[in-house]
Amino acid sequence: MMYLVDANVLIQAKNLHYGMDFCPAFWDFIDREAPSSRIASISFVYDELVAGSDELAEWVKERKDDISFLDLSDRETQLKYIEIVNYVNSNGFGQAHIDRFLDGADPWLIAKASVMGATLVTHEVLAVGTTIKKVKIPNICNAFDVEYINPFEMINNLGGNFILG
Repeated sequence: MMYLVDANVLIQAKNLHYGMDFCPAFWDFIDREAPSSRIASISFVYDELVAGSDELAEWVKERKDDISFLDLSDRETQLKYIEIVNYVNSNGFGQAHIDRFLDGADPWLIAKASVMGATLVTHEVLAVGTTIKKVKIPNICNAFDVEYINPFEMINNLGGNFILG
């Protein structure tokens, strides 16, 4: 099973759950799993993460060759991206939310997960209700039969075990 990681997984890990200074086990876990291609992401996520000027940006830059930040130029991903764009534009989401969603890595991440049969990992949760205006990764994943989970499930599924030393 391959897991494609949304930028918010690493950003929230650094800022909230697994700060680099107090929980290096999380970052060691990513270093352990990424070379085996069990954890990857896409080139646009790389671009989002290195645009910052913090320790996460430096951490990602140092691992550009170790973590697979997948290319998106293959025909299947391009065609799936077009399907996602058409779906988002025709399903009643608010225009400002559509623009924000399509300007980022999220639709590409979903497209790549779809064509690879990968599980998308994100902190976003499914939006429910009859008047959903914001475009959320889980909603689009459901529309395209892409499995998604949160990072805690991924860590558990991959046997992550963060033990105090």
